[in-house]
Amino acid sequence: MKALLEVENVSKKFGELVALENISFQVTDKECMGIIGPNGAGKTTLFNIISGNMKPTFGNIKFMKKDITGKKPSQLVKMGLVRTFQLIKAFKNMTVEENFQAVGEDYEEVMRDLGLWEKRAMFAKNLSQGELRKLNIGLALVTNPKLLLLDEPFSGLSPSECAELHSVIDQLRERGVTMVIIEHKLKELFNHAERVIVLNYGHILCEGTPEEIVRDIRVIEAYLGVGYEVA
Repeated sequence: MKALLEVENVSKKFGELVALENISFQVTDKECMGIIGPNGAGKTTLFNIISGNMKPTFGNIKFMKKDITGKKPSQLVKMGLVRTFQLIKAFKNMTVEENFQAVGEDYEEVMRDLGLWEKRAMFAKNLSQGELRKLNIGLALVTNPKLLLLDEPFSGLSPSECAELHSVIDQLRERGVTMVIIEHKLKELFNHAERVIVLNYGHILCEGTPEEIVRDIRVIEAYLGVGYEVA
């Protein structure tokens, strides 16, 4: 499988604080990869660097074999690399359809697939948390991403809203969209991720399948805790 994304020896320092140190991994085409770790492990910093919201102190990022290190988010979106945020970004005082219109023109099918067509005249501020998550993902999808970075997409969702989002992610996988997902709700993440990277204190602690990760003593001691089970 060809590598769609290549992260090469990426480090990030904030003064004397080392947020990331020598992070290297690849994401293959059509893969769904998860990134987990305790708060402060460097997960969001890594997403910020990959998506162009932050420059690394050292290291390089390649997307489709092209060096994208330091490129602006708007440039990366045009190339097909798109991210969502843990804190949902939408135009709250605009309708659902107006939000889509602000991003692109070919959005009707995306709205229907996400179950937002009937809500198209509703102001975004009146949507449920789950609907806002779907709107956030929908705005990313209108850009026709080749790689989608999802930052804690299940955060704050009810069980029924999680089930709806699972369906959305399944549809994306069927379309062949490559995804990298940061998520604390491991049960939800493990429904989709084929491979998981564990970050801890800015380093890659280990990587493997979800089954391998939950049995790794290093992960149990640093993050999951003794007796952890994915129900």
